[in-house]
Amino acid sequence: METFVTAIHIAVAVFLILVVLVQAGNAGGVGAAFGGGNSSGVFGATGANQFLSRLTYAAAGVFMMTSIILTVMQGKAGKTGLQQKLESTSSSSTTAPAAPVAPSTAPATTPATTPVAAPAAGTAPEQK
Repeated sequence: METFVTAIHIAVAVFLILVVLVQAGNAGGVGAAFGGGNSSGVFGATGANQFLSRLTYAAAGVFMMTSIILTVMQGKAGKTGLQQKLESTSSSSTTAPAAPVAPSTAPATTPATTPVAAPAAGTAPEQK
C-alpha cells in the first residue's frame, strides 16, 4: 500500500512540475499555442490558462493528500529515528551495570601549600 501511494506521489509531483512549467505568465505564452487570441481555438482565448490553473490546483491537492497519507503511514509503521535511539540508549544504560573503577596504584600527592604571612597590626593592606 505504501509503495502504491509513493508511486502516485512521485507521479503527481512530476506532473505538477510539468504543468507549472507549461503555464504562461501574464503575457500569454501557452494561450497563444492553443488558439493564439482566436476565441474559436481549442480552449478559446483564455481557456488554456484557466484549464491549466485548475489542473495545477487539482494536482497540488492530490500531492498534499498523498503527503499526509504517507506521513500517517510512516508514523504508524513503528518507532524510528531519534525516538528509537533514545529508547535504546536509555534501556542499555539501565540494564548494564557500570564497571567498577580500578584503584590507582600511583601515590596520592597533595598540593604544596605556601604559608601566607598575616599583615602586621595597624598597617593597611597593599593596593595594586
